[in-house]
Amino acid sequence: MKWLAFLLVAVTGIMVLSPPATLAAASTGVVIESISHKVGSETEEKLTFKLSAQVGPKIFVMKGDNPRLVIDFPNSSYAGKGVIPLADGKLATTIRTGIHQAPDPKARVVVDLAKQIPVRYTSAYSEAENVLTIELLSDSQGQPQKETPPVQASIVKGEVAPPQAQPIEVVVAKPVEEKKPVPPVFPPQEPTKKAAAAPTPATSATPATAPAKAQTPQLLDISFDDSSNRGEMVLFHLTAFHPPTVSAVEKDNPRVLCDFSGMELGKGVEENIAAKGKYVERISTSKQSQPDKIRVVLNLSPNRDYDLQQVFFKNDNLFVLIVNELPPEKTAAHNKSDD
Repeated sequence: MKWLAFLLVAVTGIMVLSPPATLAAASTGVVIESISHKVGSETEEKLTFKLSAQVGPKIFVMKGDNPRLVIDFPNSSYAGKGVIPLADGKLATTIRTGIHQAPDPKARVVVDLAKQIPVRYTSAYSEAENVLTIELLSDSQGQPQKETPPVQASIVKGEVAPPQAQPIEVVVAKPVEEKKPVPPVFPPQEPTKKAAAAPTPATSATPATAPAKAQTPQLLDISFDDSSNRGEMVLFHLTAFHPPTVSAVEKDNPRVLCDFSGMELGKGVEENIAAKGKYVERISTSKQSQPDKIRVVLNLSPNRDYDLQQVFFKNDNLFVLIVNELPPEKTAAHNKSDD
């Protein structure tokens, strides 16, 4: 491997890159067996979700420039495609799926709605067949359905819909030299210093209260997926927004090093993962004390030039490394610049 280029991306809103369905927890009891889409007419489309057992889905709308319908299936999993294009859909254009581990395990389905056509929906859940049916309708009044709080089994629960997605911030880094650390997606933020308040005389009746101890962030899970056409993906589930420092070793045994400073290792993290991918051969994890950090090493296949993308889904505390082989024309251009 002669060189490795990095692209750093931070996503602060709802996912635009669906994590693979293989992240489903083994302990989940409900499975989304199938997802189907049917066009009834130019003003009506139907989505059908077949489930393995009874579950109370939560449904809500996110409006804005990119309107979406979101369906959350608690304690559920889905083993189908992460992205389902709807070629015939006019009211719905794409279905995206993802698995969320924290704070509550769930399968999330995001339906991208038409931008120019106001769309409203109705939903019905059949407990006898464990089937959720959602009907999308073109609003004849020309007014899009307002952003709604989550609905569970067609009953309003009074919960607040999640915030609207924020723009994506993209930072492109230069090629990484050997063992040269790559800056994190966002630089560490120093806590805001407040003006010191006037001291209050201590009295025996008012004992001083010790400050609460901050909870140490944890790395909850690491998984590998090679089913995406975007490249081979290594996914890190965290308890907080805590991106690692990423560097590369470019020798006969190329490796990518991910160092999570001041982080604890969750109980469910495997120390060795035999990825056996085209690019990622093996993933190893270790806890180091000097300095205090967790190091995750991606052992890559030799004799290739790699392109590595870093994506952090901030709202979901999900850090993703996407590994691809560098196109021949870019490899040739870089080799020429080194001559």
